[in-house]
Amino acid sequence: MKILQFIKAILICAFPILFYHIFYMCRYARHPEKYPIEKRYKVVRKEIRFVFKRFHVDYLIENAEMYDNLDEKCLVISNHYSLFDPLAMIAASEKPLTFVCKKEVFKMPFVGKVAKAIDCFPLDRENLMSQIAQIRNIVSYLKDQEKPSVLIYIEGTRNQDPTKPCLDFHPGTLKIAQMAGVPLLIGAAYGSFRVLDKGSYVKKYPYFFTYFKKMSVDEAKAYNTTELAPMLKDETDQYVNKLKVKDKDYIYALKMSEKRKKLETRFDISVNS
Repeated sequence: MKILQFIKAILICAFPILFYHIFYMCRYARHPEKYPIEKRYKVVRKEIRFVFKRFHVDYLIENAEMYDNLDEKCLVISNHYSLFDPLAMIAASEKPLTFVCKKEVFKMPFVGKVAKAIDCFPLDRENLMSQIAQIRNIVSYLKDQEKPSVLIYIEGTRNQDPTKPCLDFHPGTLKIAQMAGVPLLIGAAYGSFRVLDKGSYVKKYPYFFTYFKKMSVDEAKAYNTTELAPMLKDETDQYVNKLKVKDKDYIYALKMSEKRKKLETRFDISVNS
């Protein structure tokens, strides 16, 4: 059933995706400096929202105003489960946001062009000197008031077991905010892993995200990053656990509604016969 659902979604999305990439993404990725980031982000968001609708992804964002109403630049940090995490954040956020991702993403078909189109930063996890250079680029980017905020998945890689707590948070990520002189905005995510999971088939795939804490530059600098990282991890774990409860309730309600529809259909058939 899951495979049939995906084949149907891919067939529906194939032409629009080709259209977006031929007429927009290729140009944006090749010469991003020629187009305002707002324009590039708007087109990328429109494409992603179209695709998500066909894949039945339901993105549910709490406290979005913490980012949308923020007048200053910030470094957003969050836990991470799958490739759908940043795509869901773009779909949900009208205000431009860019990301730090592994360099392999830039080589992926279609997704790589999207990453380049919205100024994502490729990170080579095998090359320390390259990482240092990229951190400097991120800091400079955050200092530029004409650029959007940056989201970094602070675990450094995907948590492949959604039943377990977040992976350790990397203290070095927090230093980026201190070096750039921008506040931290902390969020928690859950649910994105289910979309590509062959064993999970539901009518809708919920993605939950909540912004739950903002730390000013002075507040963040009051801590040593090696102390702050585990503290923020513990807080994120608490919010992820709350999202897990909401996710469980969502899936239960979805399955119950499907069961009810079947029962009502059977009842109507029996009455009419």
